[in-house]
Amino acid sequence: MLLRDLTKYRKIIIQCHDVPDADAIASGFALQRFFRAAGAEPLLCYGGPAKIQKPSLIMMLELLRIEISHIDELPPGTELLITVDCQRGAGNVKNFALPDGAAVVVIDHHRPEIAESENTVIRPHLASCSTLVWDMLKSEGFPMDKSVQNALFYGLFTDTNGLSELRHPLDRDLAECEADAAVLRTLKNSAITAEELDIIGETLQNREMIGSVGFFCAEPCDANLLGFTSDIAQQVVHIDCCVVCCEQPHGLKLSIRSSAREIMASEIAEFLCRDAGSGGGGVEKAGGFMSYKAIAEISGGAEPKEYLKSRIRAYMDNYDLIYAGNNEPDFGAMPLYKKLPQPVGFARSADVFTAGTKITVRTLEGDVDTVTDEAVYLMVGIRGEVYPILRETFERSYRVLDEPYVNNTEYPPVILNRINGERREILPVSKTCLPKEVKLVRAARIQKDTKVFTDWDTEKYFKGSAGDYIVANEGYFSDCYIVRGDIFDESYLAVQ
Repeated sequence: MLLRDLTKYRKIIIQCHDVPDADAIASGFALQRFFRAAGAEPLLCYGGPAKIQKPSLIMMLELLRIEISHIDELPPGTELLITVDCQRGAGNVKNFALPDGAAVVVIDHHRPEIAESENTVIRPHLASCSTLVWDMLKSEGFPMDKSVQNALFYGLFTDTNGLSELRHPLDRDLAECEADAAVLRTLKNSAITAEELDIIGETLQNREMIGSVGFFCAEPCDANLLGFTSDIAQQVVHIDCCVVCCEQPHGLKLSIRSSAREIMASEIAEFLCRDAGSGGGGVEKAGGFMSYKAIAEISGGAEPKEYLKSRIRAYMDNYDLIYAGNNEPDFGAMPLYKKLPQPVGFARSADVFTAGTKITVRTLEGDVDTVTDEAVYLMVGIRGEVYPILRETFERSYRVLDEPYVNNTEYPPVILNRINGERREILPVSKTCLPKEVKLVRAARIQKDTKVFTDWDTEKYFKGSAGDYIVANEGYFSDCYIVRGDIFDESYLAVQ
């Protein structure tokens, strides 16, 4: 579904969930501006028992000149109802009676709670509804002014604990939009009330240690408050990682911090929320959400916080650790495979940005920081994954074809200049290459989740799940890495 498909309606109601937060307000406001520009009469509103009272939200409405109404019923003549950051029929949104013939559209980023259809746009892999709306508006070529950019940025900021839980490349793209620093500074510095400060203090006084992970429970509160709490908790000695949770109407909100290289915050967040919600973020800061309904289905009715603690214990026992060149597996005993001669892409890093430029490679698999150099090439795999390779290794191993490289990945990899913020896609400057010789590797399926610290990066690990492969180049076993199971099956053939 595209937003342009909805411009045939004139009387449009954009409904946020009850007691809306900044993400819901921002998403609804941006949609309101779009439909107003299309000549419609959009009303931004919410229902429920209480009006907006949080000081930072009142300030947001005033600074960004957002008009939002608290209503008891839909106005007569409503042609289209859009629920944003929520799903009509869920428990956190007023289920208004619909006028005859009115259409309903759902735009949300939470786990689906209703049957999806052509009129639902639900993207639970995104960290905020603001990200989803921002991407939809970009797809329409809609010119977003400062007010809209400020609102969407702030919506993302509050729903990701201060940008610490950016899960998807689109989240990171929105985080770099041209928002007004002065407005955002005012909003950021008005985030905590005196009552919420008391909640932080009470939360920190009660902790439970699960191995080296500190577990904290907060009273029901604004999701952004958890970020402040976890930032403080992580500074306590002997806590390698902290998980702070609070109850929300439909699930547990999590904020996670990590200072141990063996625990990436984004990875433990994904593990804890697996099958019950969604989680993600960065190396040191992350977060997630776990649905009560999903927890009950998975656990057979366990108390949500007890289930969360069981997931933390499972995580601590779940992984094998491999340090390249140190405690290698017995690769010599593993089966031998040859890599199939599939065309892949490559680009000279110095062709994307001049040599010596600090860059971030952004892909679906995450961000990788490096520096452009005449001696460093960037390889582009069949699923859009990007990894560096030395020029001499590339020239020894690959034959260049005189044709561009085409890859229809979900999110085309992007190169960001970390100095000035300029972004360039890598595919337009990529060429196709083929292996010169048959590449031989030793490989085996891993039986449990595994973390590998490679020769390329001794501080960050690559994570593989059961069913993926641990792989090492034949004759150089310290060059070991993880290859996703489906990619390995498409790319390698066993040697008889």
